[in-house]
Amino acid sequence: MIITRPKPIEEILTMLEKFPTSTICVVGCGICARKIQTGDEAQVSSLVAQMRSHGLDMLDGKIVKHACSAKSWDELVDENPALAQAGILLVLSCGAGVSFLGRISGKPVLPGLNTTSIGGSLANDTIEGVCSMCGECNVGIYAGLCPKSGCPKSQVNGPCGGSSDGDCEVEGRKCIWVTIFDTLEGIGMLELLDDIKPPVCHDRRL
Repeated sequence: MIITRPKPIEEILTMLEKFPTSTICVVGCGICARKIQTGDEAQVSSLVAQMRSHGLDMLDGKIVKHACSAKSWDELVDENPALAQAGILLVLSCGAGVSFLGRISGKPVLPGLNTTSIGGSLANDTIEGVCSMCGECNVGIYAGLCPKSGCPKSQVNGPCGGSSDGDCEVEGRKCIWVTIFDTLEGIGMLELLDDIKPPVCHDRRL
């Protein structure tokens, strides 16, 4: 699941100043953003109301099934005619959904959310930083706990000098390496950490 967070309304209004005055449609995404309530019906309606309070010309917001996938632009318009009527689409989805709609719509498409990481959902809790999409997954040697995404420095050979008493030097975070060590120790497989791991080869993303 892709984790997103709402942009401040001030940032959105500043973005819109760069475009000619036009009718705006807020578009939510029915998958990830709906699941974590950053692009669901309530968020779409709330943003439409905020924008109208600033005197902007707004259509009623719409939710597409998934902002990053469609058979065609025409199909999306058939399901949501407001998409064709809008001069600007303000999209509450991850960056992939924003970019996808920008490619197929022929309209200015602006992000209403910031994409922060790939994560997961456990009951009502959202778990961030589960995967960094490095293109070189070796998470098995870390007991399924990815240090590239779980550590702010992406340390792959152990904790940095800023780790103290199980805490990361970044306030409010636990050190992922303590959890990795404890997990491997508990299953008797600390030897998985013996070898020095090279840095990620980013060419493998291509």
